[in-house]
Amino acid sequence: MKKVKVSFDVWIQFLGMLGVLGGLVFVGLEMRQSQMIAQAGQQQDRTAIFFGLIGSNNEAGVDWQSTVYEAKAEKNEAYTAAEIVRRNNYHAHLFTYENDYFQYAQGLMTEQVWNAKLVALEFFYNQCDMRDLMDYRKNWFPLGFVNIINTLNDECSD
Repeated sequence: MKKVKVSFDVWIQFLGMLGVLGGLVFVGLEMRQSQMIAQAGQQQDRTAIFFGLIGSNNEAGVDWQSTVYEAKAEKNEAYTAAEIVRRNNYHAHLFTYENDYFQYAQGLMTEQVWNAKLVALEFFYNQCDMRDLMDYRKNWFPLGFVNIINTLNDECSD
């Protein structure tokens, strides 16, 4: 068997290549994290836009559900001012929880915070007089979020 001697220069080149590969992996991971943070920021911005719309509807005394989903202005008149604000605020909370789910799914929220959010989500889920709003909005939620909602304790069932 023949002994092969590896020169010092070859070792330096090898270590240099490993350093370059490690650097590329690090840059790739940083780019992935930056993309996740940017997507989370976009989701947060969309949520803020909806908050503004719902707030405007509250100020105008307009039920957001009736005008956006049902397109029946006369339905809006069936609600008192307090009911309109409550319904609009319920939608605002649903936007918040949808955003929270996105943040959690991206790994940008701790398990402890997410668990606290689930307790609050279950509270809103069990406001039985608002369940029709929740059920309607589920059509636009991500499937993973809908699956979580479907596992919540249901105090509204007969």
